[in-house]
Amino acid sequence: MRKYYHCSTARYRRRRSTVLTLVGSVAAEAAVISFIVMFFGSLGPESSAGDSFTGTMLLTAFLFIASGLGICFAASVSADKRSSRHSRYTFLDIQLKAAVVSVYSGEMKILGRNAVFRELYLIPFDSFVSARPSPNGRKLVITGMIRHYGMESDFLGYHVRGGNIEFDRMWLNVGSFDELPGAAFPAYFGDPAKICEALAEAKKQFDELPKPKRHEFRPPPKKRPIRRSLPDNPDFSRTWK
Repeated sequence: MRKYYHCSTARYRRRRSTVLTLVGSVAAEAAVISFIVMFFGSLGPESSAGDSFTGTMLLTAFLFIASGLGICFAASVSADKRSSRHSRYTFLDIQLKAAVVSVYSGEMKILGRNAVFRELYLIPFDSFVSARPSPNGRKLVITGMIRHYGMESDFLGYHVRGGNIEFDRMWLNVGSFDELPGAAFPAYFGDPAKICEALAEAKKQFDELPKPKRHEFRPPPKKRPIRRSLPDNPDFSRTWK
C-alpha cells in the first residue's frame, strides 16, 4: 500500500480571512466614528480648541487605518508563507513497510542562507501499534516505537527501497534520532479518521507479507580422522633452512 497525503492549508486561509475581516472592520469603524465626531465638531463655533480637537480626531483616524492595514498586510504575508511552507514540507508518506510524517517547524538565516527545519517521524510497521483520532477529533494519535528526527530539511532526504525508508545520509539510518512510544499530530492531512483507516490497512497488508525463512544454525558434522597406512621403510626428509 502506497499513499501520499499533502498538508491541507485551509486552516491558514481561514485564519487570514478571519484576521482581515476583524481587523479591517475594527479599523473601518474607528475611522467612521472619528470622521463623524470630527464632522459634528466642525459645525460648532470656531475656536482654537475646536481646531485642536479636530486635528486630534483626524490623527486618531489615520493611526487606526494605518495600524489596521499594517496588521492585515502582516497577517496576509504570514499566512501565505506558512501555507506555502507546509504545502511543501508537511506530508504523510505511507509505504509498504513504514510510514513517514514530515512537519515544517520553521526557518532561520544561517551564514546568509535561508535554512528550513523539519520534524520527521519514521513509523516502521513492525513496531506500529495503532492510530486513532483524539477525543476532540482534531488530532491524529499514533502509538508504537517511532523514530523522531529534528534538523535541517536538507539532511532529511530519503528514498524507498523494497518498501523500506532509507535516508540518503546513511548515519540517520542507525542513529541521531529519539525513540518515542507515540506521537500526536494536528489534523494536517484532513479527516484524522480516514488517515487512521489508511494506516490500519497498511499495517494489515504488512502483516500479510511473506516473512523470510529463519535458518537454524547447525554445526558442521564432525569428520572422522582418516587412517593412513605407512610403508615399512618410509623415505622422507626434514630440512630447516
